[in-house]
Amino acid sequence: MRLEFTSDLMKRLARVALGREPGEIILNNGSLVNVYTGEVLEGQQVVIAGGRIAYAGPPGDFQAGPGTEVIDVAGRVIIPGLIDGHIHMDAWMRVGEFVRMSLPGGTTTVITDSGASASAMGAEGVKAFLAQCRNQPQRFFAMAPTIVYLCSYRGNGRKAVDGRGMIDLLDLPEVVGLGEVYWTRLLNGGTDEELAEIMGAAIARGKTVEGHGAGARKQKLAAMAAHGVNACHEPITADEVRERLRLGLTTMIREGSVRRELEEVVGPLAAMNTDLRRAILVSDGLWPNVLMRRGHMDHIVQRAIDLGLDPVQAVRMATLNVAEHFRLDGDLGGIAPGKCADLVVIPDLRTIRAQLVICKGRLVAREGRLTVSPARHDYPEEVYSCVNLPRVTPEFFALRASGPGVRVRAIEMVTTIVNRETALDLPVENGEAVVKEKDDVVKVAVLERNAGSGSWALGFLKGSGLRQGAFATSFSFDEGNLVVVGADDRDMAAAVNRVGEMKGGMVYCCRGQVVEELPMPIFGAVSELSGPEVAAAIESMERALKEAGWAMENPLLTVFTITFTAIPSIRLSARGYWLARENRFAGLLV
Repeated sequence: MRLEFTSDLMKRLARVALGREPGEIILNNGSLVNVYTGEVLEGQQVVIAGGRIAYAGPPGDFQAGPGTEVIDVAGRVIIPGLIDGHIHMDAWMRVGEFVRMSLPGGTTTVITDSGASASAMGAEGVKAFLAQCRNQPQRFFAMAPTIVYLCSYRGNGRKAVDGRGMIDLLDLPEVVGLGEVYWTRLLNGGTDEELAEIMGAAIARGKTVEGHGAGARKQKLAAMAAHGVNACHEPITADEVRERLRLGLTTMIREGSVRRELEEVVGPLAAMNTDLRRAILVSDGLWPNVLMRRGHMDHIVQRAIDLGLDPVQAVRMATLNVAEHFRLDGDLGGIAPGKCADLVVIPDLRTIRAQLVICKGRLVAREGRLTVSPARHDYPEEVYSCVNLPRVTPEFFALRASGPGVRVRAIEMVTTIVNRETALDLPVENGEAVVKEKDDVVKVAVLERNAGSGSWALGFLKGSGLRQGAFATSFSFDEGNLVVVGADDRDMAAAVNRVGEMKGGMVYCCRGQVVEELPMPIFGAVSELSGPEVAAAIESMERALKEAGWAMENPLLTVFTITFTAIPSIRLSARGYWLARENRFAGLLV
């Protein structure tokens, strides 16, 4: 895929490169990281015109017109604009707020999945989200949301995005590939013929097919690659990274809000002397509070360097390697004549702190502050009507049973997102199964976001530590349905009803009162608040849950991933328990 590059612009770049016509920006005397050769070239000059690079090399004889900005970057280093090749950023906050928090650090290009918008409104939701990304000072590309195709339903048995809708999305110019394909859905029980057709459509259009290979090894991993999958972002050890690289998969190493693998992976990979030209650094998602506190790809590249990765290699893993994988390297990923003028000036090779950021040929940030304003677009009215929940009473969450006791299936937490299936023997009192605080068991329910669908499921969660109150969220992984976890049925009902009143968001209730809330009325997943306000609300919510006894490191992530069917072993959806290893649904009663 090539970005717009007209013949008139080509001619102009040549004239500027020959010194016959002035450019808009000239950078003088910098050390340039050449990701094509792995060199750091000192005393270089970069000339920018029409949003692209006309010249990059030793000092030449160039015109400076009245509109030319000449910047001396002596003693500093110029690197390509950083690229996040795998992120989920269509949730939490508006695109413009994301730009304010990400771009000043030097992340000039973002390649995002579109699951939150797709699960809410199907293909039209993706298009509404992509409209927000246009004309921004930061570049955005997207993936067609395979997760939603596989897991999310409209409440009437129809997929939120069907096969035809997925192929239509692949035809959009901003869509550079097919989002993560769960290997369990691809291989267990035979191939979904329509999924194979969608994958074939992506390949025929020259677009990538991303894989979700969590837990896949040896023949299963090879079978995933044989299906045409190009990449995997799920390795959690150096051996898993190397195994994927050996299969020709572009292998993504994560350091974000959901997973952080760099510390586990970088040292052993260096000891293995592994070639990392097909490895890339990604976030897999950065929540506003983490983005504000740490930064974006600047933090990730810095972290890789601090852990011992060669600085030029680390920069290449967040620039050229990413661009090559997504077939954008004709325009992005390096500093060379004809390429898009996306670059970052940093103090030195080991300090990834953006002093100047140039994107699309414009100076967009200086010393951590934007010098331009993000575009703000109005969303269509429909995005504010994606959460339509029935009002519920505490009795809604009661498990009626007869006899002295009942045995139920439950989710037992191992880590924040890893769990296992267990069975609980619950006593029955007054015709209702009850749980005791000493057993560290709470109720969990998933409700279809569309009122009247009648689709919902009750389950139990062991090991959270939650002692009081209830937390409800209309943003969750895979299905995009409402999840509520609580130690009290009254608080569960209050939290669900408050989310319904806000038309989406997150709520923590205790003793019948709202303690913390974050309205997210756009798609039921995006707030109208500013980025810093959303960040503060997330941290307040986490603090309230931990004060209520939540023992895991990241309580919000645990709840979001209750519905996350890609990771073994047991999850809960609006249609019941999902047993990932067996690729089937199961009921509450054992």
